[in-house]
Amino acid sequence: MEAEEVKKRLHDALHEVVSNDGYLLENNLGERCIAARLMIYLQKAFPEYAVDAEYNRDGNIPKKLGLPEECANRWDKEGRAFVVPDVIVHRRGPDGPNLLVLELKKTTNPEGSDCDRMRVHAFRAQLGYCYGALILCETRKRQKPAMTIVDWIDDRNAAG
Repeated sequence: MEAEEVKKRLHDALHEVVSNDGYLLENNLGERCIAARLMIYLQKAFPEYAVDAEYNRDGNIPKKLGLPEECANRWDKEGRAFVVPDVIVHRRGPDGPNLLVLELKKTTNPEGSDCDRMRVHAFRAQLGYCYGALILCETRKRQKPAMTIVDWIDDRNAAG
């Protein structure tokens, strides 16, 4: 699927979250909650794929990427770092294809987005996702709720 088509479907799904579920953004609900609603709209937009939130497997093993440990977002029982993407559009199983990986960041989150950006690039480079995006969720008081693609990563801009 071409990049512009994937990006359009993603943009439409983001618009649906803001239009139908703006309450989540206005009231600064958790990133997982926002990602779960986005997942529902993405599933409608990509019926030929599975859309999953926090899918933590590469085939049948936990996803581990060559990233600095501070950029891991989960740890196993032994304390080993691994990564879990916020939302993915893919075909389940080791053969894929892996179409789209998304990381969401709320504007109220005090942590920067450098590690989120690095994770998107690593998922593409190391696990073969065709496209990736960093989504900024406007959750500050007195701001209009919004979800914006702040970084779109495809083969034209995959360095990083």
